[in-house]
Amino acid sequence: MQHVLILTKNVLSEEPLIQQLHYLNYEVLCSADLIQSLQQGRMSPVISYFHLVIISETVSNSEAEQLLPTLSLYALAVIRVGESLPTSEQAAWQEQGIHHWITKSPTIQELREGLVEAIRLLEDQRVSANQILNFPISEVTTEAAGVLRKVHKSFSKTEKKVFDRLLWAQSHGGVLSRKELCEYLWEDGQTSSNMSQLSCLINKIKVKFEQTDMTHEIITTLWGRGYKLNEDFYQRWLNEEQEAALLSPQSVI
Repeated sequence: MQHVLILTKNVLSEEPLIQQLHYLNYEVLCSADLIQSLQQGRMSPVISYFHLVIISETVSNSEAEQLLPTLSLYALAVIRVGESLPTSEQAAWQEQGIHHWITKSPTIQELREGLVEAIRLLEDQRVSANQILNFPISEVTTEAAGVLRKVHKSFSKTEKKVFDRLLWAQSHGGVLSRKELCEYLWEDGQTSSNMSQLSCLINKIKVKFEQTDMTHEIITTLWGRGYKLNEDFYQRWLNEEQEAALLSPQSVI
């Protein structure tokens, strides 16, 4: 039996959805109390019990954006209840961690297929992450060479833009402010929504590199100043780039 967590502002309003989930043989917990702690970035052991999280339509978009950075740290399929969105908006939400959408009053078939699709997308992400390789980082071997570059290839378009900009900043003073990053990524610059998206992107980049068993920090947060790459990580990255250049066919005479 799979377990579903519904995050809502009104537990009573979720009764029809809860009944449908029970009909489909899902075990369900409906909570309003967890919203605030997740928005504040506090991790809770209870979240690890669940396979899926459904964010209710009673939770606003700005509140959902605050939830996603913390939820993205767990192996969860995340579903948003709401109206259908244009493809471009869906892509932006998917980058933040939403796997699927369902309407307020879905049919049993729509709900069943939506849950299955969300789980499938989560499994695809896990497979992709596992293919990144789990080599120890302490020594550079021929087999392990390029592991960080493999992680880099797994990034979404926006994650790649953030990471590449941090690389650029490392040789131009080191620190990038949140304002500078927001203005680099989005036309409307530093808004509360974009700040929340940026936090989510930084967390996702960290998690993907941490899956390589890296023991030191990846990105350092300097409160009041911004972000910078950890120096040990940056040196490891440069070493891999040099190895890749040496191993490329163009370097062989």
